[in-house]
Amino acid sequence: MASLRPFSLFFPLATVLLCISPIICDTNIEDMITRICRQMEEFGFCYNTFHENLDSRSPDLKTLTQITIDQSIVNATNSHYYAALLLHNAPEGPDKYALMACENAYALILRQFQEASGYFNNGDYQSVVDAERVMPRALGSCTSYYITPPYPANPLADRNRQMRILITMSIVTVHYLVQP
Repeated sequence: MASLRPFSLFFPLATVLLCISPIICDTNIEDMITRICRQMEEFGFCYNTFHENLDSRSPDLKTLTQITIDQSIVNATNSHYYAALLLHNAPEGPDKYALMACENAYALILRQFQEASGYFNNGDYQSVVDAERVMPRALGSCTSYYITPPYPANPLADRNRQMRILITMSIVTVHYLVQP
């Protein structure tokens, strides 16, 4: 029993020292994920996005930001392709013009996230913020065409919702990186 005593004194101290840094302590990263996701319109989507994309390395705020950028690029790529496909098959009329706006919006969002990814990889987090600043307005141009009659239901509504959340997740996480 005496041989376990030094270990039992050292273990709590080591645990406290490890948990001081949010980069090392999993509960702190979990708290960060929860704090970020509580700011989103849909907590579950945000939470699942982070947890489905965390890998075995010790996650930190940079990892979370990278996840938001990577997932946003995937979503924007798929949504841009889908909008272009719908546009190609749309008859002339108001729906076609709305789809043009959506296709243009997703093209811009995709370019901006690719640019933001480059800045992020270079550690230029303020430029990431600047690149992401235009995205909410661009996405809004896709939704605004569908809220005025006589337009039909937006075929990109669910993709827009996901993109809106991903944009917000990315903006929030990168702001944590640039805060002093």
